[in-house]
Amino acid sequence: MPLLPSKERTFAVACFLVGRIGRAFGSRVKHPCFIIGTGRCGTTLLVKILKSHPGIAGYPGEANELWHPKLEPFETTSLDMPPIEVDPKRFTEVSIANWPPKHGEKIRDVFTGFRLITGTSKVFFAKSAMISFMLPKILEVFPDARFMHIYRFGPSVLESYFKKNFGKYSRYVFTEKDYRAHCAQYWNACISEIEQRKKDLSVGTKGQFLEFSYESLCENPRTVLDGIAKFLGVASDGFRFDISRISSQNYKVADYVKDPEGAELLHMMSPMMKLKGYLSA
Repeated sequence: MPLLPSKERTFAVACFLVGRIGRAFGSRVKHPCFIIGTGRCGTTLLVKILKSHPGIAGYPGEANELWHPKLEPFETTSLDMPPIEVDPKRFTEVSIANWPPKHGEKIRDVFTGFRLITGTSKVFFAKSAMISFMLPKILEVFPDARFMHIYRFGPSVLESYFKKNFGKYSRYVFTEKDYRAHCAQYWNACISEIEQRKKDLSVGTKGQFLEFSYESLCENPRTVLDGIAKFLGVASDGFRFDISRISSQNYKVADYVKDPEGAELLHMMSPMMKLKGYLSA
């Protein structure tokens, strides 16, 4: 069960203190795995599956206040910055530029502390929808980091984002049309960024990158879980999650092609929709 924001902060402090002591004795989190993506792409389901494995330990919550200490919680930040959906690249650049001194060290200590608390023999992972534009920085902090990218049909992500977040930002007033457009552009930019970094950083050739779609997880869960187990180095029969419960929720999205506004949004997402095989080239 996810921790409430206040409890997540308290837990992070406890992990930091344990990790700082552990660092003095040479402890560090090894080969951390970070789940990345656009958000609303199936990461919650994926986390539940991973946490059902006795050899895997997942950090509770998304630790967004840890990754973006000056921009999260967003409504209380003093920095003049629109939400990440509007300009994720600039949001990330400003966030990293405003990291406190030795903040990367603090992140390492928090995750090391969590690993010491939950068991050093377990594979550590953390997921966040707000770190997909900071892969170079993550590798700077954790050179042996691994990344698991789950992506999903663009319109489904867009509609889920809209349902969850429209009207959330009291500091910025968006029309429904404008916010949907931001979400469409964000989906495309996020997929593009990960694709580019996968090549630039050579994480794929180094065995540090695994990618699969939400749709493949729903249609062939056993095959995807076998791939995940191999990637993380855990027993493939260790997942206790009942995979018969897995079903795609994409059916809830209307056909964008039949609606002029939907077709416009689809056009914004079309470059990466084509790349990922959702649209014909």
